[in-house]
Amino acid sequence: MRRTLCFLTAFCVAVSVFSVAHVRAESPLELARAAKGQSRIISADDVAASKARLQQSVQVLESHLRADGEEHAAELRALLHLEAMQAELEKEGTPSLEVLNRSLVAYRENHEGLELKAFTDVRDSLRAYMNHLVFSSADGFSAEFDRRIDELVAQLEAYEAGPTTKLANEIGRTLGWFDRAEQIASVTSAIRAQYSHPNLYVVASKPLVASSVRDAVEAAEPLRDCVMGTSIHGTTYLNGNIDLELVPSDERAAFDITLIGNAVSNNVGYNRNVSIYSTGYTNLNASKRVYFDMEGVTSDWATATAATSTHVSSIAAKCRIVRNIAWKQVNQRKSQAEAIASRMAAGRVAARVDGQAGERLAEAEESYQGKFRAPLVRRESFPERFELKTTDSELLVQLLRAGSFQLAAPGPAPELGGEFDLAARVHESIAGNFSESIIGGVMLTDTRIVEMYQEAEMEVPADLVITNDSDPWAITFARSQPISVEFVNGDVNVAILCQSLHQGDGYSPVSLLLKDEATEKLFRPDIKISREYELTTPNDGGLQLVSKGDLKVEFIELNGEPAKSYGARHAAAVGLLSKKFNAMLKPKLPEEPNDGITFDDERWKRIGKLKARLAKAADGWLQLGWEQVLPDAPTDEAIADGGVDAADAVVDESEANESAELLQTASLAP
Repeated sequence: MRRTLCFLTAFCVAVSVFSVAHVRAESPLELARAAKGQSRIISADDVAASKARLQQSVQVLESHLRADGEEHAAELRALLHLEAMQAELEKEGTPSLEVLNRSLVAYRENHEGLELKAFTDVRDSLRAYMNHLVFSSADGFSAEFDRRIDELVAQLEAYEAGPTTKLANEIGRTLGWFDRAEQIASVTSAIRAQYSHPNLYVVASKPLVASSVRDAVEAAEPLRDCVMGTSIHGTTYLNGNIDLELVPSDERAAFDITLIGNAVSNNVGYNRNVSIYSTGYTNLNASKRVYFDMEGVTSDWATATAATSTHVSSIAAKCRIVRNIAWKQVNQRKSQAEAIASRMAAGRVAARVDGQAGERLAEAEESYQGKFRAPLVRRESFPERFELKTTDSELLVQLLRAGSFQLAAPGPAPELGGEFDLAARVHESIAGNFSESIIGGVMLTDTRIVEMYQEAEMEVPADLVITNDSDPWAITFARSQPISVEFVNGDVNVAILCQSLHQGDGYSPVSLLLKDEATEKLFRPDIKISREYELTTPNDGGLQLVSKGDLKVEFIELNGEPAKSYGARHAAAVGLLSKKFNAMLKPKLPEEPNDGITFDDERWKRIGKLKARLAKAADGWLQLGWEQVLPDAPTDEAIADGGVDAADAVVDESEANESAELLQTASLAP
């Protein structure tokens, strides 16, 4: 017995020790430590396989281009340097990485159509092939792998002790190297799962979402129909309300657009020499299910129900006998006629909802694809996670943007301190991560800045206006974190990082070299343009960034610190950039305080005003919450002036013939 107990005790201890060791080994830091010495060599077979995949993708693209029209295909071939790339692939031996890279860069241009799968497949397979070429020929790869592992372990240890944006960027760069080399995929995935969380959360209340579509419907429309051999002529007066219901869904956002109302129709039915005067009363209920996910906006066909009742006021005929027969037939067929009228009304209401909602949904889909999804896919900037969900009371959005060389938020977002109609929690990583892939290495010219103001229908600041005497200027954004923000202690700090300044015709680069004190070698410093703002809430519900000091223009040393001294040419560059960016990063944003967000577009005015009730910048997170204040309801006089008076509204036959598609609700045939 004692021996058995000893055995069980020893077994339990062993299991516990193994479990603890297993848990520890599964931590990202321990996984990284254990990966040392586990490099995988990229072989010639790997290179050949990736080349074959690239050539197969090119064949698919060729088929796509042949079907796209000769002129457009020629334009795309030239843009993508397709012939030059194919020539390199057909060469004996190692192709030129410079030529291949020129083509790879072109596939990331913001050119319409490059978001299609035929192009993105070539882009992705070309990058994989180039990575195989680089790492298969790298001397001392195993030693470099182990050095990178040591670097990653040191970075993770420091990050666990105290996460910072600088460390997150360093870890992201290291992970990107392992991804490019196709190494330790399970380790890099575990690290991202631990240290890279969504960097944008949005919550919108049902009343706010519904108010964007909620509307009253009042219409008078001519009615023409034929039911059971009787030609129906009349006018329909529709009164109803369009609303929106949230449908609980964990896979995508789901909504029901509803139309609930009633219709009254004054009809005259003609059958041979008999005229039947009637009034129809129809209750209407229509619904259209709409879905929204990362792929776009879709919908189901609308469904509708209708219940019609009729009242015949009089029948006109040449003689009493015919009139009596007509009355008898009306009474006998009343139920059948009402059922037919109900079915027809339901069908036409559903068609009306499909038609009108379909136009809006098509606009929304076009806007989402053209202004958001397609440009981001082209630039390889589409979020790695973009989740939309609905409950019966809220629309929930989570977004994670972090490329192969990036991390997102270090942990979950802080809890909101209250309930709001609209709330957003934004991590500071989102600005750098998006900007790096969208504008990293891109030149921004003075003319393009003016165009951006004009496209936004904003007045161009005086210091940015281009005149005949203006000296052309431009900047080229840094490839790494060209735009960054910090949310700390109630402040919002904005920084723009440039790798070069350009001036004169042709935008020639300005020489701004500095000497490194440690090596005494010349280097080109990055230019950092920054401003610190305090997040304020003026008035009742406004938001405003108020500068805490002057705009800074600094030249960054190799050690990451601002240069303490520089020459006259640098001072001139500081003067130019200070003048230009003071016009954009103004001391107050917006310049005039407000009491909330208002909407000028007629379609969005029904939302009313959004008043800020939460504004907090701390620990890398910006938290914002708004309360919806609906616009004042219209007065009785306004309703009377704008509404439809069923007693007075008259549509004559000539007007009816020129009217658009009708909403037919109620009819009666003898």
